[in-house]
Amino acid sequence: MPSQRRYDIDALRSIAMFLLIFYHLGISFTSIAPYIAFVQNKRVTDSLWIILSFLNTWRIPLVFLIAGIALRLSFQKRGKSQILKERLKMLGLPYIFGSLTFGAASVAIAATYYEGWSDEYLWIGMYTIFDGIHLWFLKNILFYCLVLIPLLNLISNKDSKVNIISKLLDKPAGVFVFSIPVILEGHLFNNIDYASYANTSHGFVLGFIWFFMGIVLVSQGDSFWNSNKRNWKIHLFLGFSLYFYRLINSFESGLALDNRLIAFESFNFILAMLGLGATYLNTNSPQLTYYKTAVYPVYIVHLPVQMALMSYFAGVNIHPIIKFPLVLFLIVFLSLTIYHAIKNIKFLRPLFGLRNK
Repeated sequence: MPSQRRYDIDALRSIAMFLLIFYHLGISFTSIAPYIAFVQNKRVTDSLWIILSFLNTWRIPLVFLIAGIALRLSFQKRGKSQILKERLKMLGLPYIFGSLTFGAASVAIAATYYEGWSDEYLWIGMYTIFDGIHLWFLKNILFYCLVLIPLLNLISNKDSKVNIISKLLDKPAGVFVFSIPVILEGHLFNNIDYASYANTSHGFVLGFIWFFMGIVLVSQGDSFWNSNKRNWKIHLFLGFSLYFYRLINSFESGLALDNRLIAFESFNFILAMLGLGATYLNTNSPQLTYYKTAVYPVYIVHLPVQMALMSYFAGVNIHPIIKFPLVLFLIVFLSLTIYHAIKNIKFLRPLFGLRNK
């Protein structure tokens, strides 16, 4: 497998993290916000679920897949012990620090908004480390790394030799075989909300499947990337077809909630994203260099920024169609400001997932 950097994976990681920020803000405009400790806009706009439900099937699985791909690409240039130390530092430190600070702060701001300030909120950080709040997926990825890094020689095709998997990917519809474990997982957890990823057995198992597939598929080199570029239009068509099927059934009746169908929808959107990335985004640029570095710390700090902004804007009489993009811009702007404030402080960089130069 060529050792050159995959700029499309850097771009997709940045896009995936931004979509998580977009999704979190969207939740604040819906009726479920108070139930998950999000500050709720005074004017509820549940019609946003048309967009949020589109993202829900694949936003988190895409993060796990990209993490697996990134791990495998690192293995091409680094040894297993070096990768393990790197992942412990880049995942473990931000998870612990971010949970105890920015995760705790977001819950404290939301609790203050709904109930008023209480001194007990000062202790909230003692509990959030086990939950992770918006950083929960980091502990999952770290666990997957601990399990799979010792097995990388077995599950990787480091020399990109032709094998049964690469031959399968070279066939017109061969990639769809890899939807089977995702669909089986949907069958296993068919009675729960497919989008319940955070700190659930479903989220843990599904994350492992996508992380593992990221390692195995990217090990096939050009067979994988060419399959993505060849099939992305088919994936996009199937993904949207299944999404519109759920939409016309109001996301809540009959087979529209069948997790096996949702799993196949998710599979197709994720592969479509990879195909679009491989086709259009695999080029370097100063903008990509900036965003791929900034997006991780921006994501870490964004949630308390969102809670603080929504605490102010929730009661402001502005139509949601104006308020939403305004607050989204402010979240990104203020989070980037925090990033620029810490990025040159050497001892803080590892706490935000940044390497020291």
